[in-house]
Amino acid sequence: MQEIGKSQLRLLATSHGMNHVYQLLTPVVIPEITREYGIANAGFLSLCFVLAYSLLPVLSGYYSQKLGRRNLLALGFAATSFAFLGIGFTEDITMLALLFILAGVGGSTYHPNGFPILAENYSTCRGQTLGLHQTGGAIGAFIGPIVTGVAIANFTWRPAIMLLAVPGLVLAAILWFSLNPEDPHIGGEKEKRKSRIGTFDLKTYAPAILFIAAAFIYVLGQRATDVFANEYFVIGRGIEIAQASVLFSTLKVAGLFSPPICGKLSDLYGRKKVLIALVLIESASLYAITITSNLLIAVPCIIFGFAAFGLLAVGEALLADITATKQRSTIFGIHVTINFSSTIILTPTLFTLAQLYNFHLGFMILSLVMPFSIPILMKIKMKSAKN
Repeated sequence: MQEIGKSQLRLLATSHGMNHVYQLLTPVVIPEITREYGIANAGFLSLCFVLAYSLLPVLSGYYSQKLGRRNLLALGFAATSFAFLGIGFTEDITMLALLFILAGVGGSTYHPNGFPILAENYSTCRGQTLGLHQTGGAIGAFIGPIVTGVAIANFTWRPAIMLLAVPGLVLAAILWFSLNPEDPHIGGEKEKRKSRIGTFDLKTYAPAILFIAAAFIYVLGQRATDVFANEYFVIGRGIEIAQASVLFSTLKVAGLFSPPICGKLSDLYGRKKVLIALVLIESASLYAITITSNLLIAVPCIIFGFAAFGLLAVGEALLADITATKQRSTIFGIHVTINFSSTIILTPTLFTLAQLYNFHLGFMILSLVMPFSIPILMKIKMKSAKN
């Protein structure tokens, strides 16, 4: 791996980590918002962020052909940071909703643009490279909730959000000046017309469609823990917020090493075999979280994180394998949008089930649903697309 490639990988892995810090910032502060505004308003504000973060990656992937990946990455971090700064200055629920939406808009730009850059540059060791990139995301997902929880405990939630907005502004500037502004992904109008997905291309895109459908199902557990785990630990389990934030991070700690390991295994033994094994581990460990005592709950949380982050790395490598270069940003954008769109349903559903029944029921149901992705994964024909 050349030095310029290592530098690019480090920068994008760091960006991925910061994106995860911001993605998980909202669910970490949700218990504090619940205490101040009530569970219904807390669920509403969480949904505002989730809607934008989940639905807009497809547009970000598409418009990267016109605006350039560098521009969207830098502007995305700037938008999220300014939104979090604004949240610190307002108590109005309507303004908070708009700012959480803006934060989600900014966060939606990363995945459709960061992953394809690396997938195109490292086709021969794609699984391991995207695994290392996923480790960067896992570091942010692990450290972010701890830092946020400690900051909330010491400064209350609004100053904590404002403090965490600053690194995003710095990273936006670094991305702007470091990445190549002459994005080779941007082509002429003739090339853009050729890259559009028409109905006659459906057979070509069938493997990607099957994978996106399977990923939507097997990622339900991770999306559910992202939006609801801290609420589950604090309100449902009665754990103090600082301790709950550390426990939340145990869901992410195995992501520090599982993506490159699972990615390398998929390079050696095949993506589908590794994905199926990880789905089974993820499902069993999510169920175990609901029946394990507070004293030992960190154990299934760590196992769950190993499987969840391994699935992300191997899944992204598989999607890159079966998608042609010229459509990769668009396909990744569609994948990320559909992948994250489950949180739109999960957020109100989990909060409602908690209000009407108990905090365990939602996770139990999802642990039974996720293995239904396995038959879909088995139908994917592994024919690599042109790099």
